[in-house]
Amino acid sequence: MKNNNCFFNVIASGVSAQRSNLNKLRDYFVIRLRRTPCNDALFNLFAAVFLAGLALFSLNVPAYAQDDQPLSLKQCVDMALRQQPSLRASISLTQANREILTQARSAWYPWISAQGGYTRETSNYVFPPALSNLFGSHATTPESNTSYNYYTASVGFNWLLTNFGQRLYAIRAQQQAVKSSQYDEQTTKSDVIFNVTQGYYGVLAAQHLSEVADKVLEESSKHLEQAKGFFEVGRVSRIDVASAETNYANAQLNMITAKNNVELAMVNLLNTMGIKDTDTVSIIDTITPTTQGIDMKAAIRNAMDNRPELKSLNAANQSLLESEKSVLASNLPSIIGTGGYSWAGYQTPLTWNWAIGVGVQFPLFSGFNTYGKYGELKAREQNIEAQIDVFKQGIILQVKQAGLNLQQANDSIAASKKAMDSAQLNLELADERYTTGAGSIIEITDAEALFASSSAAYIQSIYQYNIALAQLERAEGIITEGY
Repeated sequence: MKNNNCFFNVIASGVSAQRSNLNKLRDYFVIRLRRTPCNDALFNLFAAVFLAGLALFSLNVPAYAQDDQPLSLKQCVDMALRQQPSLRASISLTQANREILTQARSAWYPWISAQGGYTRETSNYVFPPALSNLFGSHATTPESNTSYNYYTASVGFNWLLTNFGQRLYAIRAQQQAVKSSQYDEQTTKSDVIFNVTQGYYGVLAAQHLSEVADKVLEESSKHLEQAKGFFEVGRVSRIDVASAETNYANAQLNMITAKNNVELAMVNLLNTMGIKDTDTVSIIDTITPTTQGIDMKAAIRNAMDNRPELKSLNAANQSLLESEKSVLASNLPSIIGTGGYSWAGYQTPLTWNWAIGVGVQFPLFSGFNTYGKYGELKAREQNIEAQIDVFKQGIILQVKQAGLNLQQANDSIAASKKAMDSAQLNLELADERYTTGAGSIIEITDAEALFASSSAAYIQSIYQYNIALAQLERAEGIITEGY
């Protein structure tokens, strides 16, 4: 009988890019299936379900888990929004405030309770003093140790009918508190996106600077070999060799530093993404010179309308205003409805009773507690209003700083590109002159240093432009668009 393997080979091929532990488990089932005849139906069915599920799971595997799949900035941000613990903490706080709102809304509903009891008791009776005086010694009953079963059960409710707005204002205050938490969540999201963006471009900048260091090291190695060769034939003195060796050693040191900076930048990126189960990821090189203009007034207007921190403060202030109304309403009476149904007796059927009523509670004096609560809320309101004013000033400062940094980086890109091209040409000319014997090792050293610094300046200008653009989007409150 033929082995049952065609269908399972197709499924297994769909999950070949899974992580190593899933690969091992998949391979185990594939090998077993190729060796298992069709009449082993139970194992075939289980393996089919497993491999099909694994194939579906592979469609949702995070990109960093796939082999040789470089990540875009958006993919890195999407991972961070799923995995960053700071965002999860902020979401949890929002949910906690929603649950507090549920507690506040419970005041609209009646509180219903039920209870029951059983006791074994005697029934000796004690006459009141008036009957004892009236009947004298005849006002007594013989005491007995005879006991009886006694049963009780009841269902009752307690319902706040109205407290003239205190309940309503408390609920509105908590609704605003939920809104404030939601805006805080958006703030955390903005911070996560900006941090990932900064880390992403930090890795790209470090990688490009490492490439420059590699090129300078390659040039220094070539010039060292040239100096040694020229010294052997007597074209240059020993000082040229010593200078070339010094340049090569410095280039090695710079390369080591550049490689370490790449590792540090990668560690920072992974931390901002909330990834802790891998040492590195591959990212798409998008650090290219792109420029755009900026309307400073429009940017400030956008920031005032969009910044979640400002919306959070406004919601918190509104929550305090509603709380103040609730405290003032606590000086008014509360009307409470009560009712219940009860059963009691020594034997079944038990005797039943019902009761229903309305009560009024009027606060007369609470030791200035209400006065103190209201004063506290007014002080907090003034504090929030001051924070709003301070934050608005900070928004203007942040937008202007980000705009100026963006403009500076924009202007620096063209200038640094021209300087780098000139330094590249200067290095080539210095190399030609030294090769032909017309130049000196000093020209080579100066040309290498100039090329390294101008290349680094060009890379930094592009990096600073992308970061300044992210800072401006963060300052405007639009960095979360698209996520």
